[in-house]
Amino acid sequence: MYICVTSYIFYLMDFLHQLGHLGFTARIKRLNERIVASTVAHYSQLHYEIEPNWHVIFLLLKQKEALTVTEISQNLGFSHPAMIKITRKMQERGFLEFYKHPTDGRKTLIRLSKTGLLMLPKFEAEWLRIEQILKEVVADSFLEQLHQLESALVDKGFEERYADKFEKVHANSDFEIRTACPSEFKNIGELMVQVYSGLDGFPKADEQPTYYESLRNIGEFTKNPGAELLVAVSPTGALYGAVLYFADIAYYGAGGTITEQKNASGFRLLAVDPAARGLGVGSQLSQACIDRAISHGHEQLLIHSTSYMKPAQRIYKKLGFKPAPELNFEQNGLEVFGFRLRLK
Repeated sequence: MYICVTSYIFYLMDFLHQLGHLGFTARIKRLNERIVASTVAHYSQLHYEIEPNWHVIFLLLKQKEALTVTEISQNLGFSHPAMIKITRKMQERGFLEFYKHPTDGRKTLIRLSKTGLLMLPKFEAEWLRIEQILKEVVADSFLEQLHQLESALVDKGFEERYADKFEKVHANSDFEIRTACPSEFKNIGELMVQVYSGLDGFPKADEQPTYYESLRNIGEFTKNPGAELLVAVSPTGALYGAVLYFADIAYYGAGGTITEQKNASGFRLLAVDPAARGLGVGSQLSQACIDRAISHGHEQLLIHSTSYMKPAQRIYKKLGFKPAPELNFEQNGLEVFGFRLRLK
């Protein structure tokens, strides 16, 4: 049976509208696809070799002059991998240039190239015209509601809200925290890769292959003195989560100055199976590390995290961890932040 495409689209829109909140994300996705397609066609007619959303990078670098990929990602709230792909493509088109930081050779800065600066006034004039069209269909009140939505989800994400609301549903889901057996190392490594590759915006395996190889072979860490791989398992043996604890911080195995700290324990690579979230697995694994640090008589427990691990950071905050900027470092363009829990 033949159905008019336009009528079919309106039918879908009506159906998603009927779904209410369950149709929200699908409507946002479709709206974005339609706007992007229209923008691509518009730029093509103008013979502009730019793509949708490149304007935000142009305007950000006009204001900030030079930033790292991580800083661009954080300023815009886009994923780190997406920013790498976009900035490289903009570089290929001749709009951006990359150069080493004058005082820190580990950092690569990005700025508008001569071509980018030359074309910017022409692009800005067109973006002002596009803005006028958008103002006809997007009310200021909608932008304010969008800001409130984004702020609410940054403050407390979906997973944490779900856990707060429905944690009692899983109250009878018991689990045990114990030292992992060598026979479990392979499954734990697979869980680590699954969890970290699934973090929104976190670098993927093709971007940091060495890091993911260490995740996959996480059992190798236990060959170091004082290193213990802890797991959370259900009564039936299902793997709920895992974390690496280091009684000797010298074997922590990360960048920065953390291994130089005295009288300290540490833990890293905390991962919880998505199916087990809301059970308190992350909190209990962290607490097990705290208990071990106290039993070893250490004065402090040290950890690292990134901006893509907000749920974990909320756990650490509840447990009393405080930011430790002196432990921060950068790894392949990814900013890593240090945290400290005073035990004495």
